[in-house]
Amino acid sequence: MSLVKWTDLMRSEDVKVFQGFLLELIRGQKKYLLRNDILLALGEGPGTGQAHGDDTGPFSWKAFLNKVQEIIVFERFVVIIHRHQITRDRFYKVPFTRARLGKPQEISVSELLDLRDYFVLRTNGAEGVPLKIDFTPFYDYAPHMRDPKNVGKGIEFLNRHLSSSIFQNPEKWHKDLFEFLKIHSLGGKQLLINGAKIGDDTKLIEQLDRAAEWLSETDDSWEATRVESGLRALGFEPGWGDSVPRVLETQQLLLNLFEAPDSRSLEAFISRIPMVSKVAVISPHGFFGQENVLGKPDTGGQVVYILDQVKSMESYLQESLRLAGLDVEPKIVVVTRLIPRSEGTLSHVRLEKIKDTRNCWILRVPFRDGDKNVVDYWISRFWVWPYLESFAYEAKEELTRELGRNPDLIIGNYSDGNLVASILSEETGVIQCNIAHALEKSKYLFSDLYWQDMEAAYHFSLQFTADLLAMNMADFIIASTFQEIAGTAHVRGQYESYLYYSLPGFYQVLGGVNLFHPKFNVISPGVDASVYFPHTDQARRDRERVQRLTGLLFEARDEEIFGTLEDAKRIPIFTMARLDKVKNVAGLVECFGKCPEIRSRCNLIVVAGKVNVSQSADPEEKEQIERIHHLIEEYRLDGQIRWIGKHLPKADTGEIYRIMADMKGVFVQPALFEAFGLTVLEAMSCGLPVFATQFGGPSEIIQHGVNGFLINPTRYDRIRDQLVAFLETAGDGPLTWNFISQNAIARVREKYTWQHYNEQLMKLTKLYGFWRYAVTNKEKRKMKLYSQTLFHLLFKQRAAQTLGVP
Repeated sequence: MSLVKWTDLMRSEDVKVFQGFLLELIRGQKKYLLRNDILLALGEGPGTGQAHGDDTGPFSWKAFLNKVQEIIVFERFVVIIHRHQITRDRFYKVPFTRARLGKPQEISVSELLDLRDYFVLRTNGAEGVPLKIDFTPFYDYAPHMRDPKNVGKGIEFLNRHLSSSIFQNPEKWHKDLFEFLKIHSLGGKQLLINGAKIGDDTKLIEQLDRAAEWLSETDDSWEATRVESGLRALGFEPGWGDSVPRVLETQQLLLNLFEAPDSRSLEAFISRIPMVSKVAVISPHGFFGQENVLGKPDTGGQVVYILDQVKSMESYLQESLRLAGLDVEPKIVVVTRLIPRSEGTLSHVRLEKIKDTRNCWILRVPFRDGDKNVVDYWISRFWVWPYLESFAYEAKEELTRELGRNPDLIIGNYSDGNLVASILSEETGVIQCNIAHALEKSKYLFSDLYWQDMEAAYHFSLQFTADLLAMNMADFIIASTFQEIAGTAHVRGQYESYLYYSLPGFYQVLGGVNLFHPKFNVISPGVDASVYFPHTDQARRDRERVQRLTGLLFEARDEEIFGTLEDAKRIPIFTMARLDKVKNVAGLVECFGKCPEIRSRCNLIVVAGKVNVSQSADPEEKEQIERIHHLIEEYRLDGQIRWIGKHLPKADTGEIYRIMADMKGVFVQPALFEAFGLTVLEAMSCGLPVFATQFGGPSEIIQHGVNGFLINPTRYDRIRDQLVAFLETAGDGPLTWNFISQNAIARVREKYTWQHYNEQLMKLTKLYGFWRYAVTNKEKRKMKLYSQTLFHLLFKQRAAQTLGVP
């Protein structure tokens, strides 16, 4: 421990004010305060008035406190966790008496975790030293960023690093690049280079020069097939391009890379290599399908994301393979779970073709119990862990049968899919991409510290261990937003929450993941423009669908609809989400009930889950259903709320957004935390103004006051003020309905398209494929051994204890 001066943390004139505030917190009832607790206390505590002078500025006591993540109060000292800057925390231990504070002492991560464990267990190490996990030493195989602002820009960093390495050590990299190109084939057909005719990188450069001289004298209008035999005579196989100009251009990019490497020429050339025609997408949990699945437990945005991604990816691969001059049909297989008791879905069908694609499929593989029997019923995503290893090995066999060989890319989704992807990647040697969608660790308060209290319901010990293994084994990771990785100046990111943490009584993580490794990349998903288009585009709208859905939203009566509106012409406040705690639909109902100014002019329209407890099999959803009914009764919302508990097709959801926009309504996304926010994009693309949670991805999608609004989902008074102010604004100037609507449409078109997403995804796959071949396959060996040890000694043993328990 090292002593720190208070004046190193804040202005000298602010020290006494801060100490007084901290002593008041220490005397309070709460002994473990999170950031929201601290900010709430700050709004009511001392130093908020003018009597304490200027409390603004970067070195004020409030500025310091605004970056404090946690305060832990012990009997004789307090621990402060301060977010010094993005991705970097400092920990201070401060002794105190009833009347005063001592000098701060900066402590290590290990000391902090020991103190956290003691706070929970009160054993002070009496049960022995806990297992300490640290992945940090195993990242010495890769270059590291320094500036936190570059986190999530891995592709840019790696491009610069590789091109610089080629320049500094050309002989090694020229040889590696030659060998990398020589091994390429698709469907058993050799591509790019004939190794027997072109024996090394020096010969390759000579032949590239000869090919360029010859091709420059041919007709630019020729297709590549007309020069194929001549290129083969020089040692070049197909894959350089579909026309003479494109072949010339691609080969010139390679020559540039040999002669004067830079990041642009490296990316441009690697991006053109036809490396991918078969893709495996892994998503085990839930009822994955195309019909009658949305709204079922564990089945929501991830399904929409993957299906849209796959359709767009197929189109992109078709075009890129055509431009490479190859007559190859890409194939994409989504591997999910087969569920014999399919509950009205097709989850019992082994193979299902994905609509509007030529060669994309859903392949379902069963979970098996300890006796290898098929588990025929749905299992919560929190209970899938014992089944995943055997699922992965069976999936490998089924994939080989469907694809005819190993895939070229494996994409994992969510914690379970990422773990399976890691196993498949290790078994096949195929490059692995991870997509979290959401990391539960950030969604549930104290999910690590008090994991034992939640273990029976959530099995966080298994999930967090799976996350830890998968994110370290992945070749690259795609996040939808920067803050998903590294948070903001004041709040930790989802991946960042794995830097250090403790599961008291199980293990401590001193270094869980390296955020400065170039594996992290931000690529935001898009929306299906054929479904989610502006409400003003009347020519594309189906009048029959509009009429049917208008009746459903405002008139129809059946057991899956609750509430009859007194005045259906009032402005609709609309929300659509799963019914779980984090989505906070009940919170929006409570907010509406508490705001007479809004109730006097608006209706609340909810499309979420089920409307009756008897219709649901999910415990968390049942709890939310009961709470919403209680709130409707408590605030007497009959006549002002309409609750639709139906599972609607995707095409219907697009039209519902447009119907709400026709009525000059708004969409409210009130989640306590949202990893990204696909519904936010969907509503915006239809021109429906959005009020969305400020916690998570929406804060990067929405530019507040320009194309939408950010809200604190727990501050009903502020939500009320924002909604009232917006609804009362008239005219065509800033902050009006039309202004926000048009800007929302423009924002989605500019930043969130699947075409851009898949272009970036394939660039990553190819560049990291080269990186994996040239460097990480050898250098990552220690990381793999460490991860495998943890998998077998921690994860598998613990998972086996829950096998067979529903």
